[in-house]
Amino acid sequence: MSFFMIIDQLLATAAASAVFALAAVVSRFLLRRRFREEHGKVLYLVLLLLSAVYVGYVAYLWRFFEFVVGVLATAGALGLLLALSLVPWVTDIFSGISVVLDPRINIGSEVEIDGRRGKIIDITLTRTVVSGDECIILVPNRKFRDSVVVVYSTKPREKYFKD
Repeated sequence: MSFFMIIDQLLATAAASAVFALAAVVSRFLLRRRFREEHGKVLYLVLLLLSAVYVGYVAYLWRFFEFVVGVLATAGALGLLLALSLVPWVTDIFSGISVVLDPRINIGSEVEIDGRRGKIIDITLTRTVVSGDECIILVPNRKFRDSVVVVYSTKPREKYFKD
C-alpha cells in the first residue's frame, strides 16, 4: 500500500465519520420532534442501523472483508485437515461407546479376537485391555466392531436370547 492510498483511506474514513455523526444528530432532532415521548426507542433502532452501515463501509474501505475471507479459508482448510487426521480416533471412541453398551461384553468376560484369547480387564473409550497368555493385549475398539469376536461367557444363554 502506498502512502497516498493510506491518506485517501484516512480522509474517506474521516468523511464517513462526519456523515455518520451528522446523520445521528439530524435523526435525533427529527425523531424528538416527531415522537415526543417515545423517541428513545426509535432513536436506538435508527442509530443501530446507521452504526451497522458505518462499520460496514469502513470495513469495506480498509479491505477488512478480504482479510476475513482469507482467515476463514485458512481455518476451513485447517479444520478439514484436523478432521481427517482424527477419523481413526473418533472411530475408536464411537466403537468404545458401543462396546461399553453391549451387554455381552463386560470386564471379566473371556473373549477371542483374531485368534488371541484372554479375559477383558479394562474397557476405555479408545481401547479394550485383554489379559492373554503371559501378556497384555491392547485392542483398539474399532477392532471389536470390524472383526469377529468370540465371547466365552459364563452367564446362562437364556439371559441374552429370550423367547
